[in-house]
Parts: sequence; C-alpha cells; structure tokens
Amino acid sequence: MAAGSILNNISALGASRQLGITSMGLEKTIQRLTTGKRINMAADDAAGLAISNKIGADIRIANQGRRNAYDGVAMSQVADGVLEEVTSLLTRAAELAEQAATGTISDSNRDATNAEFQKIKDALDNIATNTKFNGQTVFGGNLFVSVGDFQKLTDVKIGTLTAGDYRIKSQSLTNSTLAFNAKGEVRKMIDNVSMMRASIGANMQNMYSIANTLGIQVENFTAAYSQIRDANIADEVINLTKFQVLNQSGTSALGQSNQAAQSVLSLLR
Repeated sequence: MAAGSILNNISALGASRQLGITSMGLEKTIQRLTTGKRINMAADDAAGLAISNKIGADIRIANQGRRNAYDGVAMSQVADGVLEEVTSLLTRAAELAEQAATGTISDSNRDATNAEFQKIKDALDNIATNTKFNGQTVFGGNLFVSVGDFQKLTDVKIGTLTAGDYRIKSQSLTNSTLAFNAKGEVRKMIDNVSMMRASIGANMQNMYSIANTLGIQVENFTAAYSQIRDANIADEVINLTKFQVLNQSGTSALGQSNQAAQSVLSLLR
C-alpha cells in the first residue's frame, strides 16, 4: 500500500482473503471428518461423483441380483422337497399297482388297494396345485430369476416344473390289466421326477455359483466406490491440524495488519 495511507490497507485485505481460504478448508475438513465422506457435494469432485454414482448403482443392482439368486435357490429347495414326497407317493402307487396286478389277490383286497391308490392320486393333484412360494405356484410353468447384467448372468432358468408330468392318468386298479398298465405308467413317472430333481439340483448349484460371483463383484465395486467417495481419515486429521494452525496465525496476522495501519495516526499527535 502507499506509504502512510489510511484509506487502503492492502496487507489486511490479503490477510483477510487468505483467512477466508483457510476457514473454508477447515470447514471442509471438519465436514469430511464428521461424514466420513471425501465427496459431500458435487463441487468437491464432479467427475468422481459421476463415476461413483454409477458404481453405487452397480453395487445395489448386484446385491439385488444376489438376493434373487438365493430366492431362486430357496424356491428350488421347496420344489425339490415336495418332489421327494412325490417320489415316495409314486413309489407306493407302483407298489400298490404291482400288488393289484397279481392274480392271487382277492377282489375285496384289490378294492382296498385301489382305494389307497385313489388317495395317492388325490394327494399328487393337491401337490400340483397347492405348492407355492411367496404366493406363486411352484409347479406348472417356467420359472426365471433375474440376477443382474454382469458376465451375461441374466435370466437363469431354474426349472420347468409341469404338474402333468407326475399326475397319474390311470383310472383305477380294479382289475389286473388296469393295475399292470398303471404300474408301467407310474414307473415312468418316477423316472421323470428323478430327472426333474436332478435338473433342479444342477440349477441350484448354478445359482449358488452365481450368488458367489455377484458377492465378489459387490466386494470389488464397493472397494472402488470407497476409494472415490470415502475420506482418508488420517489425511484429514493432518489437514485439520494444519488449518487450525493457519486459522490462528491468519487471525493474528490480520490483527497485526490493522495495528500497522493505525500506527499512521500517531503522526497526527
């Protein structure tokens, strides 16, 4: 400033401007320490914010896909457990058909055998229509699970579970001919259900693998997201100390600049 000027205190203006910069830095550092985030607004890192938002979406989508895969496993487990009971019922039906097909059984005993056979048919029909998971019928159509868009793992088929594959069409065991035909039909159904369970088991293993893969992706996405968005606490503590010292020294320097300007007034005494 001009020597002896009392109108413009340039040194005080510079000290004030620098003190404002220091105060802003101190405010940002305190904000990062309290939120744990390096980016608290777009102005902190516009490019980093845009990139991290996309990664954040990937994390949430992959997590949901992982949950979908486990839901698919749970639904498949329900189907597999029910089909185990179906196998037991069909095996008993085949046993009854074998018994009714022999010529050594009396008509009254064959009628009793047929009565149990009819109950088994009714039980199988009930399984077909009443087995549900989360309000959705398990048997009777193609089921798909969406597991995200990563590594082409979209829409994994967990099985075609058609109830007609194990509904017994034979009407009765009232004579040896009908019983013999029913026995052959039921044996084929047992084979069909066994293959169905094998397919369900293979698909469950596939979905376990998908869930694990998505879990690894979530870990990697989260690491990348954290690298961009999260504050480095050690660095911020260092910055906090620096800005606190600068704030104190800047305040002192501003006071000294004002006092230097006032010393000009001593010339008027």
